[in-house]
Amino acid sequence: MAMTPDITFVCCVESGSLENYTIRMVESLRRYGGIFSNCPIIAVTPRFGLPLSRCTLNSFKKFDVIHLRSHSKSSYTWFNFLNKPLALVTAENCITTSSIAWMDSDLLILSEPEELILSPNEDFLGFPVEFKEMGTSGLGDPYEPLWQEFCSIVGINIDDLPWIITAETRQKVRLYFNGGIFVYRRSTEFANHYLNTCLKLLDSKVILDAEDYGLGVNEMSSIGLALVKLSISWRSLTYSHDYVMSSETHDMWYKEESLSMAKIIHYHDSMWPVFWPTLLECLQNTHPEVKLWLESLGPMCNSSPLQYRLLNRLLKESRKLKEKTYLKRCVVV
Repeated sequence: MAMTPDITFVCCVESGSLENYTIRMVESLRRYGGIFSNCPIIAVTPRFGLPLSRCTLNSFKKFDVIHLRSHSKSSYTWFNFLNKPLALVTAENCITTSSIAWMDSDLLILSEPEELILSPNEDFLGFPVEFKEMGTSGLGDPYEPLWQEFCSIVGINIDDLPWIITAETRQKVRLYFNGGIFVYRRSTEFANHYLNTCLKLLDSKVILDAEDYGLGVNEMSSIGLALVKLSISWRSLTYSHDYVMSSETHDMWYKEESLSMAKIIHYHDSMWPVFWPTLLECLQNTHPEVKLWLESLGPMCNSSPLQYRLLNRLLKESRKLKEKTYLKRCVVV
């Protein structure tokens, strides 16, 4: 029997529908992860919020998941994407493995993701963005000025950013990783650098006036910026390790051949009732065993009590107001 890799998986969990996402991701790793099936898993609640349900806590016990709560003192806890570096920094305090893998909760393991093992000369594995979105293709790109500012803020030259190819649309862009899945060597202390980079970009209050701009670029760009600042070696994961399934892109991007080769899918909204039959049909043709398991669970839902859903909605609205206040104080480049 193959040896269990020296790696810990970390994810974020909060009260509400994210609980169901997280449980499905965890169970899929335990079921279909192959040599990774018995690796440690840590789920972190990194900011103030309602308690998790008893069902979620029981599932964590069943699947041997460590749950940590941490109330960050950051003034940016309204920024949802900050949960990733905050969760990693919290989790590192009780991790002893040499490698750490971040997993978004809307990932589903279909079969052994063998690419997640760092080779001796690698410090980081990341997945390129599917399309250019808020990345930059260089001079003349509307996002180039924003990336120039970001590089200046963290103390690097924009030309130090390597070029990568987007996973789906095959566009050439400056280093820009999708933050949904990545692996790093614990000794690099990448999590702290990732968090500090993200905080520096938020502190700068630099934004872009563009139709598709979103603050999420502050977090996602921080991954590559921190890598370059640290001068650590990295490798791109292939599309098989973060294949996209989404109702928004299905008609444009779906390829049965690509799904059949996928080890991990990033399913976004695909498990909610509207798209559920389509997802099952696709998996029937490519991963019938996974399809049968998911079919037994049914489509995604928010099973939180009504009062929890109402309180979570109020909390979400409060965070949105804080984001709007922040954006009013920002400078447009």
